[in-house]
Amino acid sequence: MAGSLIDMLLILAAAPLETSLLRKRMIHPQTLFCGTTQVFSGRLQGQNIILAHGGIGQVNMTMQLTRLLSEHSPTAILLCGCGGSYPKSLLRVGDIALAKSETFGDLGVATANHFTPLDQLHLPQTPQLSPNIEQSIQLNADLLKWALEILPDTRCGPFVTVSCCSGCPELSTALEQRTGGICENMEGAAAAQVSASFNIPLLELRGISNPTGTRDPQQWDIARGTEAAQEAILALLENWPSE
Repeated sequence: MAGSLIDMLLILAAAPLETSLLRKRMIHPQTLFCGTTQVFSGRLQGQNIILAHGGIGQVNMTMQLTRLLSEHSPTAILLCGCGGSYPKSLLRVGDIALAKSETFGDLGVATANHFTPLDQLHLPQTPQLSPNIEQSIQLNADLLKWALEILPDTRCGPFVTVSCCSGCPELSTALEQRTGGICENMEGAAAAQVSASFNIPLLELRGISNPTGTRDPQQWDIARGTEAAQEAILALLENWPSE
């Protein structure tokens, strides 16, 4: 992907459905490439942006975001999409959640009656040879504080990234209890780790598309969740500080 842009924001989602509204609103979009994948540059709500899709899951998101940040240095990354709400969060379908932190929720060792996070396994590490394990990553506090001023009705709290989503009540409850999470997703912690390694602030927001712990289609509305997240992104861009 040639030609680095300056003074721009990176709008990032996992899947194209999560950016359909944003892409329709872009002014003078141009197509670039990240590997063999199309990304778009242009203007949105008066801001210079690159809009890209990291793909579903942690591996795809890590690979694509690393490629992007190797070519571009955005002033900030806005990660949006849909997510599932944990029972005690009181979030409902269509609500917006902002991430205070991201945790790798199922990275560790599970036994019949206990889960040990990877960062508590005391595995030998050599920072000079490989990155240290970070089970939980704090997101940029200043950016989060500003976003809450623009979106005052938004719930803020820990997000949980998993490879295996909690489709039954027992797994949902267990993840919520050990992480304190309010929202479950499949990419956020990977994006947070990559962003931190490049020293670029990340803001993550998600529209709730479903409660965790169930696969009942009557309780799911992915379109509503993704639309809510995109409307929130538009509001943030419209009020983005000039300096």
